[in-house]
Amino acid sequence: MKISQMICMGILTGLSVIDIKCRKIPIGILAAADAGALIYQVLFGKEDAALVFGGIAVGILMLAVSRLTEESIGYGDSLGIAGLGGYLGFWKLLEVLAAAFFLLAVCGILVLTKKRMERKSALPFYPFLAVSYILYQLGGVYG
Repeated sequence: MKISQMICMGILTGLSVIDIKCRKIPIGILAAADAGALIYQVLFGKEDAALVFGGIAVGILMLAVSRLTEESIGYGDSLGIAGLGGYLGFWKLLEVLAAAFFLLAVCGILVLTKKRMERKSALPFYPFLAVSYILYQLGGVYG
């Protein structure tokens, strides 16, 4: 596993803890992580530039969804997706996001059936994004 992958895991794990405890992600941490992802791609990235910008575009699309849904998906989640898209590229990001949304849906169904939450309740997204990224890096899940 590369150092950059471990750093990404560390950032996602830290943001997960913050998301669970505070339900708000500090913009400074997101800006630094997103800038780091871009710098990494410029200096060491092996992804095609179109795929990198495609990954960032997914995050920008999610920002629009955040705006339209009055933050059903938070701005912090969307900015994190943009940074992760810049780091992973378009196709890898879609794999990680698909798994994260699937895990979130399964967890949502479980807590609803156990009557631990109401339909309008919200679950933090970063823990699912972090688990999905870790599973992606372990390689046995998506391939």
